Amino acid sequence: MESNPLLATLRCVRQSGRMALCGYFLAGFPTPDDFYRMVRAAVGLDVIEFGVPADDPALDGEVIAKAHRVVTAQRGIHAEPALALIGGLRDLPQPRFVMTYAAVGRSLDGFLRLCVENGVHGVLAPDIDPEEGAFVASRARALGLATITLLDARADDETLRTCVELGDLIYLKAALGPTGEKADIEGELGRMIAEMLRRIRDIKPDMPVGVGIGLQRPEQIAALAVLGVDMAIVGTKIVEHLQTGKDALVAYIESLRAATVFPPGVLS
Repeated sequence: MESNPLLATLRCVRQSGRMALCGYFLAGFPTPDDFYRMVRAAVGLDVIEFGVPADDPALDGEVIAKAHRVVTAQRGIHAEPALALIGGLRDLPQPRFVMTYAAVGRSLDGFLRLCVENGVHGVLAPDIDPEEGAFVASRARALGLATITLLDARADDETLRTCVELGDLIYLKAALGPTGEKADIEGELGRMIAEMLRRIRDIKPDMPVGVGIGLQRPEQIAALAVLGVDMAIVGTKIVEHLQTGKDALVAYIESLRAATVFPPGVLS
């Protein structure tokens, strides 16, 4: 997977002395035209996560779940047209990955192949079980796609080892609940994330780790940079800013990006 653009970008950004910043956009939201306009304006992001619309986004909080309802019920956009929309952004300089629910991926014949055809570099299915996940990971790697595995900061050793074995990139879940909850990175949770990073790197020292769910403020991003995390992933607040205008979105992203610099000693 050395040539995968997503993994290569994470390495390059880290070597430059900071943590990569990733933002989440739901394909087709608020409208297809606004989706294109906002994603192209988000030049401060290093990586883009595209959500594939689902009728039952069970792991998402109300803000993102409502966006799913707008896209599926009001716009009539589901997986295949969503991937086509994402393909319209294949000229973006940032690498990108898709987040899809397992049932959505299964319902579309050739989902992984369509991802490749539409310029996607990685796949996350947070609700997939380990057995199916192993099959999907092998197929994804054969196509050059990075496999991203979701891991709770409180996970046991067996779950941790499975995620490291199956994944090319770990998505470490900060907040306990669904998307949109606040994560206390500066408090006890930060110590849990630091310990999980140590456990991950004891198994695989070069495993890249992104942290998401519950990130909303620059102070949280800065706290993750202190821990040496490879990527911070922001979703709910990005979706909220899509509805307040391009200038607000760009300013918000820049405030987060400024907090991604590693303090002295993190890379030593």
